[in-house]
Amino acid sequence: MIREAPIWFQAELERIGGTNRYDEPLFKLVWSPEPRNISGGVWADGFVGYRRIPAVPGPQCWALMIWEGPETYGDPEDWEYEYRQASTGLLDMGAFPKYGRYRLLKRFLHQEMVRRDEYEMVLDPKTFKLERVQTQKKIVLTRCMEPSGLILDLMVPMLQAWRKLTFKQKMEAAEDKKRRQEAERDRITKDAMHDCRVRRGSKLVQDRAELIERGMDKAMRIAAQYGRGMNQAA
Repeated sequence: MIREAPIWFQAELERIGGTNRYDEPLFKLVWSPEPRNISGGVWADGFVGYRRIPAVPGPQCWALMIWEGPETYGDPEDWEYEYRQASTGLLDMGAFPKYGRYRLLKRFLHQEMVRRDEYEMVLDPKTFKLERVQTQKKIVLTRCMEPSGLILDLMVPMLQAWRKLTFKQKMEAAEDKKRRQEAERDRITKDAMHDCRVRRGSKLVQDRAELIERGMDKAMRIAAQYGRGMNQAA
């Protein structure tokens, strides 16, 4: 069953993040089974071609998506080179997102390890009687967090940082393109280009992205501890 994001929550996301060049929200809350990506290749059932696959893996939950412009994904020619399969001619990641696209930023899930008491009947080798023995088993509980004011308040600083990060990525993409053009002047073969080409995204951007994501994990942890707006599934 597809669920619609609360209007008030989405309105706050748009207020915090603004809109993209197409007047769409930069941040969007969706129910995880809804968004799909195009992927090409040979599938387990023998089908060869393109299919729409879930953009948000794992159990059903609310998911925060962020829109990224085409400049974030580098040069279209590099996209073709990186994702075109030699065996099928298909693109692993589908066509280059020339209009940009939404990417998963954070699932509204919180996982924690807990101990659970279990009992079993064990045969005593000395008395040959069944005895009830208590043991502890470690299990992982997954909590699906519902949109709430608490989660929104905790995530505001991270959302603002992500918005700034997207501008840095645009700058990095431009710098990467320049370095890539310089490297390609000296290439001899396609393999040589593979060795020297500059990958999208600098370590600085990656490190900052990881820092922001850790902050979002902490926000989910705090919200789970307060026990607001969540349900639980083993």
